[in-house]
Amino acid sequence: MKANFVYSDLNPCGGGERLTLLTMQAVLDLGFDIDLTTLDTPDITKLENAYGKDIASAIKSVKKINVLRLFDEQSIRNNIEKNSYDLIINTHGDIDPFYSESLSKKNAITYCHFPSAKSYIQSEDKIYLERHLKINRTSLAHSNYTVLEKHNSNINVGDSFSLPKYLRWLKDIYDNMMKNSTLLTNSEFSRRAISEAYGINHIIVLSPPVDIQTFRNSVLLSSSINGNGDDKRDDLIVVVSRIDSSKRVENAIKFAKLLKENDIGKGMIIAGNLDPYNYDYYLYLKRMIFDFGLIDYVKFEIDASFDKLLSILKKSKVYFHPRSGEHFGMSIVEAMSAGLIPIVSDVGGQTEFVPSKYHFHTLEQATQIASSAFDVSYSERIKISNSVSRFSIPNYITNFQRVVNDMIVK
Repeated sequence: MKANFVYSDLNPCGGGERLTLLTMQAVLDLGFDIDLTTLDTPDITKLENAYGKDIASAIKSVKKINVLRLFDEQSIRNNIEKNSYDLIINTHGDIDPFYSESLSKKNAITYCHFPSAKSYIQSEDKIYLERHLKINRTSLAHSNYTVLEKHNSNINVGDSFSLPKYLRWLKDIYDNMMKNSTLLTNSEFSRRAISEAYGINHIIVLSPPVDIQTFRNSVLLSSSINGNGDDKRDDLIVVVSRIDSSKRVENAIKFAKLLKENDIGKGMIIAGNLDPYNYDYYLYLKRMIFDFGLIDYVKFEIDASFDKLLSILKKSKVYFHPRSGEHFGMSIVEAMSAGLIPIVSDVGGQTEFVPSKYHFHTLEQATQIASSAFDVSYSERIKISNSVSRFSIPNYITNFQRVVNDMIVK
């Protein structure tokens, strides 16, 4: 049996990329050979640095990496027909349009974190086209759309390329993919969004995998003194997020301003990967920190290794998630399994597992929650950690394999 994984770019090293690697492992364990279809060759060293060698090892078992110039009808058809795949698994179904008439609910799985591409295509979103689909150099004789000229692309789009025509194709192919594959998503929040967007009722909610035991053992249990408390931690807030405007990291800095003004906590650490594409946004965040007088309060840890992330969590007591409407929030689960108190928006998939007393609607409410979160007992941290045990890697692998086995039997 042969499976083809579709993911446009594994190198950002976020939650979706981790899910892809662990899904690869689940399929490898079933005895499949696997290929990867992508728009950018994976950086194995970067993946190992971000996730550790165990999780990243799945990429070394890939038999063949198909690097496409772009997602288009001919490239997708050739990719499928030349390789005779038994199963197509698109773990980036919120972004990547990958569909051909040969695919159906019987041989294609789409893990859609959220139906984001639908609105991106409708609005002709420039970041979606440039960053995710690698379209950055076009000659549009029949369109007044601004020419895309960002850096670092491996695409060489010819003079005959028509963006309006491509956008129409994108819409059709993405819609067909969503309607004609076995759909998985990460939360009830996302399931409702997909159902409302496409009128699809049968969507399997399969929450993403988190390395619960590693975070629990390496952070929570090791931070206690004789199992009776967490005196080794400091009054620090940690934010774990890719440095990307869609993640609303600026909210964390606004929150830090309120905390400092109210003399709450000793500082904030923002840990996240930075793609060169988002460097201007990073400079904007740095300017905010300077303008708000937070240089002594907020610190960035860019492209931190997995071991570095564990050390940051080990010395922190509170986790803050800056984005409202998060689809799930793997970093939230990681922090909770590590015994940190989560402070999250009251809108999004994270509300399905974070206790309501830690939800905020405004940053002022978040500040009030933080004022008492540093004094939470060790027993409460244990309780928080235990509450997310269902999101473990073994549970995810077992449940994903069940989906695959059901398809094979049918």
